[in-house]
Amino acid sequence: MYKYFCLFLILSWFPSTAQVGVKVVNAWPKNRIAEATSNTKLFPTLVGAGIDYWFRLKKYRLEFLPAIHALYAHESVSINNEKVGKLNWTVIELAPVFQFYPFDFNNDCMCPTFSKQGQFFKKGFFVNLTPGLAHSTLSNSAVAVTTSQNVYFGRLGLGIDLGISDLLTLSPSMNYQFSQSLDWSKIFTSTGSDNIDLYTGLFLSARLGWRFDRKNY
Repeated sequence: MYKYFCLFLILSWFPSTAQVGVKVVNAWPKNRIAEATSNTKLFPTLVGAGIDYWFRLKKYRLEFLPAIHALYAHESVSINNEKVGKLNWTVIELAPVFQFYPFDFNNDCMCPTFSKQGQFFKKGFFVNLTPGLAHSTLSNSAVAVTTSQNVYFGRLGLGIDLGISDLLTLSPSMNYQFSQSLDWSKIFTSTGSDNIDLYTGLFLSARLGWRFDRKNY
């Protein structure tokens, strides 16, 4: 995934009117895989964090937020109620977010939404679209086996900007995620483990953004 990190750094070389953000992210897969011996449903959620870099069109409220996310989930696996190993699932994402404000799209003001007065929902509500690439790694300490693969995914969602100050914004958002299937047949022997639709489901994030351009205020 180092080449995706390099791409993120390249995209970060934009004018100082941009913004950096840090995120807390969570994914809730709609499907879960069952451990063969106990039939326990594994991986109800992944938790993680991310960083992004924000910039926008000059005259319209179409924004771009190339991001890198890291998510993690952990499970203990057992046979006959005896712990025999641990599963660790790690996902690294390159997630370029395209975001627009449908009720305030023609606004060319470079100041942030929350520094203006009134019309909170009109200026703060946004819709976003994310085509992305994830690198998934699953390891099982019991048998010293690791399986990794790249999967494409897409997200569509909505959110709102909550102003903390003229330079700080908290932006919660909710997305539904579609993904390619995973192949975990090296670790799970159950039927269908080579085609698991496990990275599709609900994706929530809370982003804290910081603007550089204090001079605009």
